[in-house]
Amino acid sequence: MISKNDLSIIEEYVMFGEKRFRICIKGTNIIVNVKASNEQEAFTKALQVLNQVGLTNDSLNELRNLMSGKTVCK
Repeated sequence: MISKNDLSIIEEYVMFGEKRFRICIKGTNIIVNVKASNEQEAFTKALQVLNQVGLTNDSLNELRNLMSGKTVCK
């Protein structure tokens, strides 16, 4: 299972009065955008989204190997 340690906040901003976070998965170009009131809630929501799309540790490791350092989020 993907964990909070795999994620990194790259931006926190307000849009239309709502606080939003852009969170990337380390070692990939995958970015999740969520509405949340704080960082902890943002990580929780991002993990829920990633779970819903079916991203697993195995597929994440395979993706990282394919990307081989050509990523936005290090």
